[in-house]
Amino acid sequence: MLTGSNLVHTRQYNLRIVHEVIRLYGPLSRAEIARHTELTGQTVSNLVKDLVAHGLVHEHERRHDGGRGAPSTALSLNPDGCYSIGLDFSRDHLSGVLVDLTGVVRQRVSLDFDAPSPEEALDLMVDMVQTLIARGGCARERVCGVGIGIPGPMRHAEDGAGYVVNPKAFPGWHMVPLADWLRRRLDMPVILENNATAAAVGERWYGAGQHIGTFFYLFLGTGLGGALIMNGRPYVGVSGNAGEVGYLPMAGLERDPDNDPPHVGLHFNLPRLYESLRASGAEAHTIDDLDRLVAEEHPAMAAWIDQAVEHLVDVVLAVEYIVDPEAIFFGGRLSDRLLEVFRQRVARQIPGRRIGEKESTPRLLLGTAGGDAPALGVATLPIYEFLSPAPQVLLKQRKQRPLGGLLLRSGSR
Repeated sequence: MLTGSNLVHTRQYNLRIVHEVIRLYGPLSRAEIARHTELTGQTVSNLVKDLVAHGLVHEHERRHDGGRGAPSTALSLNPDGCYSIGLDFSRDHLSGVLVDLTGVVRQRVSLDFDAPSPEEALDLMVDMVQTLIARGGCARERVCGVGIGIPGPMRHAEDGAGYVVNPKAFPGWHMVPLADWLRRRLDMPVILENNATAAAVGERWYGAGQHIGTFFYLFLGTGLGGALIMNGRPYVGVSGNAGEVGYLPMAGLERDPDNDPPHVGLHFNLPRLYESLRASGAEAHTIDDLDRLVAEEHPAMAAWIDQAVEHLVDVVLAVEYIVDPEAIFFGGRLSDRLLEVFRQRVARQIPGRRIGEKESTPRLLLGTAGGDAPALGVATLPIYEFLSPAPQVLLKQRKQRPLGGLLLRSGSR
């Protein structure tokens, strides 16, 4: 169906455009914003007035540059304009962050557990959200929502409205509408997303990907995942699973315990890695243990890294030729030390595997969020929904709710 727009929706879109320019390039004067957006000076002034009134933007005087006239007024984001909460959930842990509008983590909380039931997990999430808000001292009405990151693959709900938690990754769960449950308990928007996609959005919104339109994010967490940012926005595909490079078939690997065909992600499965390292006599139970073994150059860890690099070279080449991105990020829950080892070694090996006729190659970059990447990524999603100048803002049928006088898309996914 083709859907039109109206002046109300166009104004909302332009508000987001102006806010996005200030976020990316600020502090800026109104005249500089007009040049960036190609909106008229009067239109920019009216939109800025709204953004300032709703507390999303600060204005302050610039120092005089020596020219004639009064100093221009500069505009920048107000960190306290709104907040968001990100929850990174897996079978063995739940971590949460409260972030402000500029992406600064104001509070963080982490819990370790062993495969909680859906009801137990829901109670833990509600408690964590309430704890983060209380410790952060922020007004609840300025919290624009909660993002939850889970390992892929994603699965659509039976009614087609959003995603449910994947039973394969969480034994004992079956088509659990976790986002809907949490939304009802908290009475605020909740977004459920693949943690790789969430981390990529976080990199695009706050990290080194801010000025990179198309990039791929290799997510190394409890396994190997991936996500694609295309023309500034996440591309998730038909089922929500675009970028799931961990499920690429790989010869020479054994079938996994669930009797799935051999795939590259099996090598990066952390429980299997811990078990293998312990069998070699190494103490390995956590990601911190892996970082220590890398620093010690433990032989078993070094052997695993050698194989991992070979797999990653194949994956990076596949992404490079299929997607042709500007950059490929290495990020996730693993330590920066280990991620940087992967990045450097892949960068050294990959030139000899490319065809000579290839004109350009993507930059290989380290993700900037470190261990907070999954939680920070999903915390970005409600702010992204609230303020990103996506074309969907222009569609009439979008459901919206007010936040500080502006309109925020409601619901869950």
